[in-house]
Amino acid sequence: MTLPIETESGLILPGHPWFNSYLYGTLPPGWRNFADHNPDFAFVARAGSGLLEAVSEDELEEYWEGGEYDQLIEERGDDDCYR
Repeated sequence: MTLPIETESGLILPGHPWFNSYLYGTLPPGWRNFADHNPDFAFVARAGSGLLEAVSEDELEEYWEGGEYDQLIEERGDDDCYR
């Protein structure tokens, strides 16, 4: 059985069998430019969407301390993530 990889418009939408694999296996657009200007950076998954975003060291600290990471873990119900 062959599954369609994408819609006619070229999008892989939520609900597609490969959506989550693609979402979590692809780096966000523009990350290299961000990294060139911010040598100390990290990727975080935003609560509510789970989309990866490149952030600076200060933004990462705010992500941890502000509770957004905890919110993401709660949304996912994922006990395998570590702080």
